[in-house]
Order: sequence, then C-alpha cells, then structure tokens
Amino acid sequence: MKVRQGRWVMRDRLKMLALAAALAVTPLVWAGSYEAAFGYVQQMVAQSAKNDTAGMDATRRQLARIPPPAHQNVKEARALNQQGLDALRRNDPAAALTAFQQAQRADPADAEISGNLGYVQLKLGQFKRAEHQLAYALSLAPERASTWFNLGQVYGALGEVDKATGAFANTYRYSQDSSKTREFMMQAALAPENDEATRTALRQALRLLGQGQ
Repeated sequence: MKVRQGRWVMRDRLKMLALAAALAVTPLVWAGSYEAAFGYVQQMVAQSAKNDTAGMDATRRQLARIPPPAHQNVKEARALNQQGLDALRRNDPAAALTAFQQAQRADPADAEISGNLGYVQLKLGQFKRAEHQLAYALSLAPERASTWFNLGQVYGALGEVDKATGAFANTYRYSQDSSKTREFMMQAALAPENDEATRTALRQALRLLGQGQ
C-alpha cells in the first residue's frame, strides 16, 4: 500500500509539473505554488456553494499570500492578446487558442490573458485544461467575476453541479454591477445552448444568494 501511495503522490506531482509547464510558468519554481493555488480555488468553490463567505474570505487571503509569477514581456503579450480577441470575433477559436497561448508565455502574470486562454479551452471542449487554466487565472485575480463564470461553465459541462453552483455564486459576489449580473445569470439559466447541469447550477446559485425567483 505504501508503494502504491508513493506512486500516486509521484503521479500527482508529475501532473502538477506538467500543468505548470503548460501554464507557461517556470515549472520547477512555481509548480508547488500552483498546486497550493489550485487547492485554494477549489476550497473557495466549495465554501461558496455552502454560502460560507467567512471561510471563503479567509481562503482568498491565503491565496493572495502566494507570490505570483513576475510580469515579463508585457507589450508583446498584450499585442498577442488582441490577436486572440480578434480571432474570437472572426469565430476562429483555434487561432485564438494559439494567440492566447503565446501571449501567456510572453507574460504569465497577466490575469486577463490567462482567463482568455481558459475561456477558449472551454469553448473547444478542453474542460480539464480549462479548469486548471481558469484556476490559475483566479490565483492572479481572485475577484475577477468573468473568470468565475467561465469556471462555472466548465463544471457544468463536466456535470459537477455543486462546484458549478459555487463558481456561479462567486460570479455574482465579485461582480461590479450586481443587477446586470443577476439578469445575465437569469438569462443564462434559461438559455437552451447551456446544458441542464449548467442551468441547474445557475438557478441554485441565484437562490443561494437570495436572487432567485
């Protein structure tokens, strides 16, 4: 049993190293930090679903103590990010994916770029990659409402309703325009293009926050 447990630990650590490399941060330096950050984001999701705002705030403070990667080639990264956005407007997610990946390699500390990459991965059906990418983006900017919404979509697509509920609730909590966000979430809960798990989670999140009908 100890041998098996050791193999599982090694396997999980190798996965984190691979994820850190895929996230365009220095793997040997930041892999442990990413592992901790991913765990904190998962805690926030669970606490949010239980409406444990005090616990969630404490976890967010722990997340904020993890030093982020340093900004690097900011100008290059922003230009590549714009290329990705332009590709999305052309309905070319494959080109957008390439542009956002290059942008993140240029500057792994840009939360918007990291969130955009996670969004494209979601749209391409790369749900597990999107989950880890969006968690990384949230480690850089834990109060970014749009990233929480995209993470909720990921969990909805994976059929994980409770996690999706927690992520969607944080979309509302961290929104800068609560009334607009409530309306957006209510419409998304009725939209036929969203799967049943996603619509259910959106309704549950609104009820949890006292915003449901």
